[in-house]
Amino acid sequence: MLLFIVSCNPDKRKIDVSKVNLSISVVRLEDDLATSVNNLAFLKKKYGSFFDLFTYQLLKIGTPDTVLFKTRLNDFVHDADISNIYADTKKMYTDFSLINDQLTDAFRYFNYYFPHKIIPKVVTYVSGFSYAVVCADSSMGIGLDMYLGSDSKYYPSLQLPEYKIKRMRKEYIAADAMRGWAQSEWEQNASETDLLSQMIYQGKVQYFLDATLPDAADSIKFGYTKQQLDWCTASEKAIWSFLVDQKLLFATDASMTAKYVNDGPTTNGFPKESPGNVGAWIGFRIVKAYMEKYPDLPLDKLMNEIDYKKIFRDSNYKPAK
Repeated sequence: MLLFIVSCNPDKRKIDVSKVNLSISVVRLEDDLATSVNNLAFLKKKYGSFFDLFTYQLLKIGTPDTVLFKTRLNDFVHDADISNIYADTKKMYTDFSLINDQLTDAFRYFNYYFPHKIIPKVVTYVSGFSYAVVCADSSMGIGLDMYLGSDSKYYPSLQLPEYKIKRMRKEYIAADAMRGWAQSEWEQNASETDLLSQMIYQGKVQYFLDATLPDAADSIKFGYTKQQLDWCTASEKAIWSFLVDQKLLFATDASMTAKYVNDGPTTNGFPKESPGNVGAWIGFRIVKAYMEKYPDLPLDKLMNEIDYKKIFRDSNYKPAK
C-alpha cells in the first residue's frame, strides 16, 4: 500500500484518531468452514446474515434451510481446487494483523467523520474467485482468494486482464474495502446518468478514501500506477478540454460514458500513458475544488449531496494550465 506516500487529507487540520475507541477484529469464515463445515448452528450463530449472503449469493448453493444445503456446502469445502486455493490463502494470510490494523485505522477515521453510522463486522472468505469485496447491512466481506498476488498461478487461467491482476495484491485490500463500504453507504443518484455526474460521484468516493486512508498511496486509492498518476497531473487541462470540446460532459449514452468511468488498461481516446477510468481523477479534482471552496463543510454533507451538478457549479473548477 506504500508504493509512494502522498497524503491528501481533505481536512487541513491534523486529525488524531488514536484515541477513538474502536477496533476491528476480522473474523475468518474460510477457517471456520475448514474446521466446522458440518456445524451449521455454530456458523449461523457466528456469522449471522452474512452466512446466508455468502452461501446464497456468492456460492449460489442456497440457504441453510434449503434441501441438500449441507451436502452442497461440504462439496464446496472439500472440492480439490477450493482446497488448494484455501491452502494458498491460508499460507499468505496466516498473519492478518497488518491489514486488520489498516482497517481499524480507516474505520476510526470513518467514525470520526460519521459518528452515527454503523461500523461493520469484517469477514474474510474464500469463494472460488467470485467477489473481492461484498457489503450488506452491517457486514463487509473480503474475498482473500482475490488477493493472492499478481504472480498467482490461478489468475491467468481465469483469463483476467493484466491490469486487474496487477492489483490483486494484499496492498489493495484496505482501499478496496473502504471503497466498497462507501459505495454501499452512498449509492449513486440513479437519476443522474450523464458523464459529469458519474465522474463527480466517483470523485466523492475518492475523496472519502483520502479522508479514511490519509496515509495510503494515491496509486493504491485510485488503482493507477505512479506513471499514470503523473500523466493525470500533467494532463489535467488537456483531459478536461477534450471532454468539453467533444461535448461529453452531459452525454447520457452508457456506451459512450463507460469509456471514461469504467475500469480498463487505459482510457479510450487518450494516450497509452493514461489510466483506465480517467473520469475518477477529474471527478476527484472537481470535488477537491468544491471542498477547498467550502472548507468548513462536513464530510457527511458532501457524501449526502446527490445533486452532482450543484457540486460542479459551486466548485468553480478550473484545471491548472
